Amino acid sequence: MKTDQGKHSSPTFITELAERILKENDGKLDQVTVVFPNRRAGLFFRQSLSAFITRPIWMPEVASMQDFVGRFSTARPIETLEAIFVLFEVYKAHQKNEETFDQFFFWGEMILRDFEEIDQYLVNPEQLFTSIKSQKELDEEFYFLDEEDKRIIQSFWSSFLPKTTRSQEAFLETWKILLPIYTEFKATLRRRGEAYGGMIYREIVEHLSETHLRTGRKVYFAGFNALTFTEEKIIKHFVQEENAQVIWDLDDYYFSNPRQEAGFFLRDYARDSILGKTFPTERPQRFETEKQMDATGVSLEVGQTKALAEILKELSSNESFDPQRAVVVLPKEHMLFPTLHAIPDEIDKVNITMGYPLKDTPVYSLLESVLLLQNMRKDNLINGTSFYYKPLIELLEHPLLYVLEEEPIKKLVREIRTRNRITLYQEEIVLEHPIFTLIFQKPENAFEYLLSILKELYATWKDKSHDLELEFISRFYLHVSQLHEMMGERSQGLSYDFLIKLFRRLARTLKIPFTGEPLNGLQVMGILETRNLDFDHVFILNMNEDSWPAAPRRGSFIPYNIRKAFDLPVFDHQDAIYAYLFYRLLQRARHVHFFYNTVAEFNVNGELSRLVQQLEVESKFTIHKRILASPIKTEAPRPIVIQKNEPILRKMERYLEGFEGDRETRPSAFTPSAINTYLDCRLKFYFKYVERLYEPDVVQEEMDPMVFGNILHDSMELLYKEFIKREKRDVVYPEDLFWIREGVRGAINKAFIKHYGIKNEKKFQLEGRSVIAADILTKFIHKILEYDKQYAPYRILGLEADSRDGYSIDFPIAADGKARRVRLKGIIDRLDIKEGKVRVIDYKTGRDEKVFTTVESLVDREDKNRKKAVFQVLFYSYLFKKKFVGDYEVIEPGIFNSRDLFSKDFEWKVFDNQQKTGVSNFDQYEAGFEQVLEDVLTEMYSVNQPFDQTTDHKKCGFCPYREICGR
Repeated sequence: MKTDQGKHSSPTFITELAERILKENDGKLDQVTVVFPNRRAGLFFRQSLSAFITRPIWMPEVASMQDFVGRFSTARPIETLEAIFVLFEVYKAHQKNEETFDQFFFWGEMILRDFEEIDQYLVNPEQLFTSIKSQKELDEEFYFLDEEDKRIIQSFWSSFLPKTTRSQEAFLETWKILLPIYTEFKATLRRRGEAYGGMIYREIVEHLSETHLRTGRKVYFAGFNALTFTEEKIIKHFVQEENAQVIWDLDDYYFSNPRQEAGFFLRDYARDSILGKTFPTERPQRFETEKQMDATGVSLEVGQTKALAEILKELSSNESFDPQRAVVVLPKEHMLFPTLHAIPDEIDKVNITMGYPLKDTPVYSLLESVLLLQNMRKDNLINGTSFYYKPLIELLEHPLLYVLEEEPIKKLVREIRTRNRITLYQEEIVLEHPIFTLIFQKPENAFEYLLSILKELYATWKDKSHDLELEFISRFYLHVSQLHEMMGERSQGLSYDFLIKLFRRLARTLKIPFTGEPLNGLQVMGILETRNLDFDHVFILNMNEDSWPAAPRRGSFIPYNIRKAFDLPVFDHQDAIYAYLFYRLLQRARHVHFFYNTVAEFNVNGELSRLVQQLEVESKFTIHKRILASPIKTEAPRPIVIQKNEPILRKMERYLEGFEGDRETRPSAFTPSAINTYLDCRLKFYFKYVERLYEPDVVQEEMDPMVFGNILHDSMELLYKEFIKREKRDVVYPEDLFWIREGVRGAINKAFIKHYGIKNEKKFQLEGRSVIAADILTKFIHKILEYDKQYAPYRILGLEADSRDGYSIDFPIAADGKARRVRLKGIIDRLDIKEGKVRVIDYKTGRDEKVFTTVESLVDREDKNRKKAVFQVLFYSYLFKKKFVGDYEVIEPGIFNSRDLFSKDFEWKVFDNQQKTGVSNFDQYEAGFEQVLEDVLTEMYSVNQPFDQTTDHKKCGFCPYREICGR
């Protein structure tokens, strides 16, 4: 990119102002006051003024408008939060419905904003808050308005007349009490010697004739644009009474063109009988001087900072480039740190006018998690205190806490995730650092609680050379202390839900100012901070529609029509302000570069701002546009095929007979689940069982089918184990089922305790979704026991616990001419025997079918309805047949599945659809099953069969490895 560096910088508005004031006062500035819209411009003014001074003199007084006006009032400016507290007390006296402070707070802010604007724009509150009952009253009450304003108001109130809906009545009720609230609120503040900003301005305006509103000095009002009515009257007063001067920062380009919204307010003031005399007869025409303008579209925001960095790096190589005469404007404050990271090393000095939002600091996230933890804690007299896992894990893994006790925290978090613990009891959280004792206490006062944590946090980190964290902690301690003091007794009894909302809102508005030399280096600013300042090089990021000008978001109780009629600010007002700031920033610049996001997502409009498009159409400038994009070649995902080389085959040896392994790799065995996985997708089998890429443990609040099934299995096992232990026999008679049924709820509780690893069983209590799951499980188990009663008497041969190690075999195969013995293992839910018939029972809580056609179909990977549950129970039957030593005649595989359990014609046997009969003797299927099992295992170990992807993409939907596959 070529830049014109040969030209000299044009004088800035601040420089011209300094030179003029010095000249007009003959160097005697001790009786001069210069008032700016904000404090930032005053710093640059002092610097510019010093450049013209050749001898020691007194500097003029420099003030912002707020500071200047505030000196004429005896009232103490009240903080917004404190004002809302006072407003709430007044509100309660006028509102029929009982409301708490936390319910009132967030629209109390809106009422306060409306009162602020009513006073700033000198609206008559009695006329504004008129309650209308008829069209006649409408005409009478608003007699003082002109016909156009009357029509505007009538268009609003006509929707309420003559009949109103319930929502309209609610609006009218609120509208009626706003006037008495407004009146009493201001009277209360006066008694306290306090006032909000608009109230201070209004009371000063109402006493303009009094002598105390004089300075005895020469006053300059510099760089103003959009004035409130009170500001306008105050400035007019000083112009008339003290011959004050108003110096406007404008350009003829947008001032003289009535279609340019940037000059809307200035043209209005120029027509005023008093302010009009302060405008120059010859208006500056700097805007259309030669400029270079570029617009760069980049996908995503971080791309804009990278493009900015390239341009800054090129500019910095030119000796004539002065970083102090360059500014980076950020309409979006969250772009601050990405921008700072992108600024090249060649620019060694950067001044940041924007503050760093406290909400983006690690201390904020820590305190928010603390409040969430307390908000969701449960205190039970019997079971003690328990904490919800989400804020608990966020706290434990927070960088400011995790390093304090890394190993115990790691172990605790692993316990929560592997055990799927939704809640954790306080006694299970064993951490020694004092800060954890503070965090997990039950606080009586939330603010004192937060302050104690911040104090301990500071003491913990003060010796660790983390200055930035200490600054964040100190700032939060200061603000929480002020909030505590401000709220006083009101802080007792506030809900944590409200405190969290309040905390989030305050953290969004609070910022940590950056310290440094504000007059040196590249300037990084927000939009409002650019007022009255001029630069040669202007770089604006996020120059998208809805960023500059910003989308209107403020709420109000005063409808648009009435705001319009009473000259209160509306959307047009905001657009005119942003348009002025845009054109004013450009009017003296030589090089302007806009960056915008081309991607329309993440709440971002992917369109270049209308201000830039308007500039391109209406001005003489050519905006050089370019779109930066990374060339992306889209290719169809290539199939993943893993050939069985030597390293892979060695990993598969862990499933073979004779493999001993070591500490890292232990012997293992294939279960029906592993074989079903292989049949579903060979690649998924490879990831899970060969490479052991296990899924990370994630706490699931919804009980998934696997957990549900495990608790069902454990409950049934516990019921029968307890029966055998109590009766000292394993034969179950019909009458026994009554007593077994009585223990169902206790068995379910024990199963939950076992699953979640509860150490203190006495404190365990089902809660939340677990209560619903336990009720469903109770119905399932009662139904199973009902069928058991019909089947009794029978003898229990084995339960799930008995089969964990007992039912495993080494299965012989010959893959690639090499004999191997593959370890197979199965955990059988239940085995019982009656009259020589052994039932191999599997409990299923899903929608598993138990009807099949052929044994071969059970391993047919092309069959989309392959019966996995039937394969599993036949696998168990095969293991039992090969392993069990004892007298029996036949093996009957069976499934108790929830899909059919409550049907009138329920049958537990597996059904052969080809033979049209239930499987009553596994022997008939043994040879065929053994053959298909051999075929699958042989293929599994064959070098010629790689691990490849399934062709059925529906199976990929919930596969944990789909990101690796690109599906």
